[in-house]
Amino acid sequence: MKVIGLTGDAGSGKSTVARILKDLGAAVIDADQVARTLTVPGSPVLNEIVGTFGEEVLNPDGTLDRPRLAARVFAAPEDRARLNQITHPPVLAILKREINRVRRGRGVLVVEIPLLLETGMQSLVDEIWVVTADRPVKLARLEARGVNPELAARILAAQMPQEEKIKHAHRIIDNNGSLTSTREQVIKYWTELEAE
Repeated sequence: MKVIGLTGDAGSGKSTVARILKDLGAAVIDADQVARTLTVPGSPVLNEIVGTFGEEVLNPDGTLDRPRLAARVFAAPEDRARLNQITHPPVLAILKREINRVRRGRGVLVVEIPLLLETGMQSLVDEIWVVTADRPVKLARLEARGVNPELAARILAAQMPQEEKIKHAHRIIDNNGSLTSTREQVIKYWTELEAE
């Protein structure tokens, strides 16, 4: 089993690339989805988040108000560090377990991890694929998802610079253009993988 660590800035288009890879036959694990499953109402992780940040980070139905929490943690580095201390260990433990479980099999596993390099998870993957896009493109995509411009800029500022991620990349996907262009790049890399 070949394990690809898929990363890139917020708004770069990681999920689009992951979907293309899934269509091509890869198994995909999304770290953000793992985090969502760990923060359902009543979960220990959500309870710890509420204990740290207060009930104002909850929606009326008891679910996590992600936009409100994001606005808070991206405005204060110490709050972001606190949240990462709560969420990263259990998310990374699940990802490690899943990678180890499937590694004995055949095929390709794509692990979509926004903070792949920041969390040291690159040691668990065989290749790093970095999805890139220009800053205005990333900002526009975040704003299209309902993220206000100020928060979008803060999110990008808090991440490892794209240029730094590129230094670690085995393969780079330029996602500034059309979906067709992105798909062509992914198919090219997939074909190379199959030939190895």
